[in-house]
Amino acid sequence: MSKKQTKKQKKFHSRDRIFLLTFPMTVSFLVLVLLGKLPPISALVSFVLTFFFTFLLADPFLKELEILINYLRQEAEGKNLIQPTRRFKKRREAFKIVESFNQIKTAWALRTKFLEAQTLTDSAILEQLAQPLIFVDINGVVVDENHAVRGQFARSLLGQNIKDVLPDENFWRAVHDVLINHKQQVDVSFDVVQNNKKSYFTAVVQWLPAQTKKKAEAVILLNDITPFKTFEKSQTAFFANASHELKTPLSVLSGFIETLQGPAKDDAVAREKFLKVMAQQTAHMTDLVQNLLALSRLELEEQGPVVSVHWPAVAGEVFQTLDGRARENGKKLKLDVQGTIPLCLGRPADFFRILQNLVDNAIKYGQKKSTVTVTVSATKKQVTVSVHNKGKAIKADELPLLFERFYRSAATSQKSGTGLGLAIVKELVHRYGGQLSVDSQTGRGTTFCATFSSAP
Repeated sequence: MSKKQTKKQKKFHSRDRIFLLTFPMTVSFLVLVLLGKLPPISALVSFVLTFFFTFLLADPFLKELEILINYLRQEAEGKNLIQPTRRFKKRREAFKIVESFNQIKTAWALRTKFLEAQTLTDSAILEQLAQPLIFVDINGVVVDENHAVRGQFARSLLGQNIKDVLPDENFWRAVHDVLINHKQQVDVSFDVVQNNKKSYFTAVVQWLPAQTKKKAEAVILLNDITPFKTFEKSQTAFFANASHELKTPLSVLSGFIETLQGPAKDDAVAREKFLKVMAQQTAHMTDLVQNLLALSRLELEEQGPVVSVHWPAVAGEVFQTLDGRARENGKKLKLDVQGTIPLCLGRPADFFRILQNLVDNAIKYGQKKSTVTVTVSATKKQVTVSVHNKGKAIKADELPLLFERFYRSAATSQKSGTGLGLAIVKELVHRYGGQLSVDSQTGRGTTFCATFSSAP
């Protein structure tokens, strides 16, 4: 709109309205004059009187209307004005209109403040949500995000196109369906490779009913299901390995039983030989089942009472239990307690199993006529328990895999075992917030270290 049009619009002519009001009467006078029904002088006097009284009665209303129009127009333009109600008589309609307008204005101001406060509250809630929320504009550019997004990606995504952040065709198709095809909501599952690591996600892409201040058109609720996928794969591998481990001894037992029932039924020598092997296989299955049960109890977090535990005392109990096995394997057990050892809070059965599994492995895989040494040392806040044996060194690339379920390194594959002992140790150590490490070098042997916080 031009400046001339704006000025013309703002100008209000009250006299024009008065002439408009008197126009019908003026036409009537002219018609009567033309028909000879009224003398021109009488018609002129009648017009002047009509105009005068019309002006006298209508002018105050028209002036108030002019003030009202200018007030409402300037309010619409956002100008702060002094309310003109004092210039109107309370009985007149202009005063009532302004009064009603002010009531509406006050109500909308309160409503606006409420909505702004509600928006700030909602934003604060969304910011603290554990799940990542990503807001994108019509082009898919990230215009807003919550704290969980920065935690998920270790950076802010603002200004980036979501297609570049999560470059998966299924995901982008879902976003496109919402932004371009105007679908209300699309659920999608996808995976992406980031930093040579595969991550799995589910996402809900939701159309926003109104554009936000930052011009967001859609919101993406992201859910990282990588831990669940990893757990699912580990569970599948776990059951497959468990089935394999149980299948072998069961096959041996089944074959020997058939032989003893058939060709070797009356062969005392063969029976004695087979029964010995069957006993070994049965013991192996028993160890496997016990370890599986132990892992199940750990996953179900079955717990007993927490008490103060003294690690040298635990080592003494383990030595009593495994001393016979050590002698059978040509090994010696040695306990080295360095200084005063503070107590640790835990469950004695858990600490016993940690050290028992480590010492049992050291006995099993150490060199003959060697010594298995358990060292207990401490600082002001920590207690470290290490188990050392001299045996075949474990390759460096295998060390991180030692604590995986059923994993057997090349250095230990020749010996019988379930491959679950170190996995149980890992679960137990981490349950108490401890740290577990392993070092293996040719000529120096292998050392497992577990570190725990001392009791306050």
